[in-house]
Amino acid sequence: MTATLPPNVCQLHDETFTSLLDKLRNRALQPFEVRALVHSLATKIGSHVNATAPESETIAIVVVLRSGLAMFDGFMKNVPDETSTSVYHLGIFRDQASLQPVEYYNKLPSKPLHIKQAYVLDPLIATGGTAGAVVSILKDWGIEKLTFLSILSAPTGLANAASVWPEGTEFIVGCIDSEVDGKGYIEPGVGDIGDRLFGTFA
Repeated sequence: MTATLPPNVCQLHDETFTSLLDKLRNRALQPFEVRALVHSLATKIGSHVNATAPESETIAIVVVLRSGLAMFDGFMKNVPDETSTSVYHLGIFRDQASLQPVEYYNKLPSKPLHIKQAYVLDPLIATGGTAGAVVSILKDWGIEKLTFLSILSAPTGLANAASVWPEGTEFIVGCIDSEVDGKGYIEPGVGDIGDRLFGTFA
């Protein structure tokens, strides 16, 4: 699978990460356990990123609502204290019928000149619609370099997202599962990570 990845995609090969993800696949976990695992997974994937910038620059940390919230603290453990950061949030959900992304929250200001690179946090890339929409938004915002961090993805969705702006993006993913089902969920996957994180199953 690694040989067929787009050139702007890097997959982790980390035994600790794999062990944590295997635990996350247990659908019987309570939300607090899911949150703890996602925190640890984000910490681990963040350790493979050099999130630094020149003194004159500020890094944008973009959290994709709502699941990306659980990755934030873990990722930030790897950002040096001396690195200037600004945190933004984008709200995008996948329509259950069309599987297309729907933007519902975007409060990005006019982009400050000293922000040139962004790190995006979103646990899953399934169909690639949400990730691709985020890439388009940040490209239009004026970001010069974008690093997208995801715990788990599916091949087609990852390829779709990575093709939106290949020259300006790098995708770092922890694991790639085989496929996406008819409802847009990764298989074998980890289920609806948002509902599992926040205990909002119907």
